[in-house]
Amino acid sequence: MIKSLIIILLSNVIAGELNSANLFENSNRVPEANEVFALTTNVEKQAAYITWQIRDGYYMYLDSIELKFKDKVLPFKTLESSKDLYRDEFFGETEILRDEFIISIEINSSLNLSEVLIYYQGCSEAGFCYPMQKNQLL
Repeated sequence: MIKSLIIILLSNVIAGELNSANLFENSNRVPEANEVFALTTNVEKQAAYITWQIRDGYYMYLDSIELKFKDKVLPFKTLESSKDLYRDEFFGETEILRDEFIISIEINSSLNLSEVLIYYQGCSEAGFCYPMQKNQLL
């Protein structure tokens, strides 16, 4: 009798855990990274501005952002951000970005903007992480 009661209780607990483990129960699909981390660029005479609109419930790793031109890493300036310190089980304590994030890079005559690549990575607060993303600036 007691064994049957324990088995029933454990079955209910396990079923509840499996049901709550579904990260995307309100949706039939995982949103694409470009839907979650909407990227726009604005090029002016002296600088290019890169803006991410990060969907609620998601974040991006600040350390993952890299701009490259012909395998050379380009420096960028952070203009606006909503940064938080986050304890990540894989990366340790790291800065993450939420909401809107804007950076700029200086433009010079040797920089072909159509060849500049932007790299970044982020996750959902539910625990799903996207692989490293790569986009062209233009």
